[in-house]
Amino acid sequence: MKHTVIFLLALAASLIILPSELTAQTFPVFNPPPCDFSDNFYTTNGFDVSHLNTAAAGRFGNFRQTGPPAFLPNQVNWVNDTSCSPNDPIKRNVRILATTGAYKDSDGAPTEFLSIIAFLLNQNFFTGGAHATPNVRGFTTQSIVGNFEAYAAPTQMVGGVLAPTPCGTLHDRSLAANPCFPVTSVATPNLRHDWRVSSNRNAIDGSSNGPTTPFGYFCDDLTGSWIVTYFWYTQFSVGGFDTHGNRINPTPTCQNILAAASAQNGNSLDGTPIIHTGSELHFLEGVAQASECVVSTSNCMFGLPLSAQPPPTSPCGNEGNLDVGGADGGAVWLICPTILDPRNGAIAQDAFLDVVRIPGTGGRKLDPRFAGNFACLQATGQFPSGSVCQGSPSATASSIP
Repeated sequence: MKHTVIFLLALAASLIILPSELTAQTFPVFNPPPCDFSDNFYTTNGFDVSHLNTAAAGRFGNFRQTGPPAFLPNQVNWVNDTSCSPNDPIKRNVRILATTGAYKDSDGAPTEFLSIIAFLLNQNFFTGGAHATPNVRGFTTQSIVGNFEAYAAPTQMVGGVLAPTPCGTLHDRSLAANPCFPVTSVATPNLRHDWRVSSNRNAIDGSSNGPTTPFGYFCDDLTGSWIVTYFWYTQFSVGGFDTHGNRINPTPTCQNILAAASAQNGNSLDGTPIIHTGSELHFLEGVAQASECVVSTSNCMFGLPLSAQPPPTSPCGNEGNLDVGGADGGAVWLICPTILDPRNGAIAQDAFLDVVRIPGTGGRKLDPRFAGNFACLQATGQFPSGSVCQGSPSATASSIP
């Protein structure tokens, strides 16, 4: 019986209906490209479709066909495709072309590819809002989604100065009102570097943060949604002014860490270091544990010992979430499913890569590794490995938009 089930699954995979542009691919194609979910599936899983189908949400298939993340003239973020529903009955016939690159939170690998389908600006996007009824397991959709974080890095450069705190409810009240950096948009042009996501979190291996959060991203978060966690460098890293107008200078501890982080990871568009992993952010916040050290406590993070992290009272970095009531006006959550397996057809021939690009360079990517992975997946159905895509012009970062 077991072997019969395996055979039937394999047969079903081989019969998947694919868009016409994929039929020219020479590699085995059995992972269909991403499509939006049906209204019924959203409703069943605790989302208020009447809110999703508004311009504020910008839901792909209803809005945002052009403009960011599309960046070329006449480029579109999604297309109508009648193969979506036959491939998967929980989907509607809107296929997503905009493919956002992200670092995997656990190891910083540039291997995650997402579909940013809609923005959720307040808890009214969930059925029942603050008064939602828990499911049979005792959890609301909002509580499940809140366990999976997509880390957004809005630029901190405001008027030529690095702002040490966000505007709105995340503002550090010990600091002057200005400058602060806005957190009202997570469009790629407003980010200092690429996304980081916690799609690795899984209750089975304990990475879901213990028994109080018994969830796995691909098991429980059925729409692939996230709570957006904004993170930034504090006044102890970039300086600033307190509410009395007194200057706050960066601490030697933070200057040392930022120099080491820049040397290891490179800098973002606003000149601050790129952060690849959750453990790196914890080190900046002064809360890293010995278990998070890459090699040992004497060579923990950025080539520095665990003892080099700042005290939590004067952290080099900080993070937070927007007001769930919508007071900040930005994305509190995203419907933004990670592609479970981006190989063998999931990156369609007409898909395009959405990543942070360096202004004034003709579209050069801040981290070209995303482009190399994306191009190889699109050309061969595989990640670069061994002889696959190595040295192939079709898979170089400069050969794709």
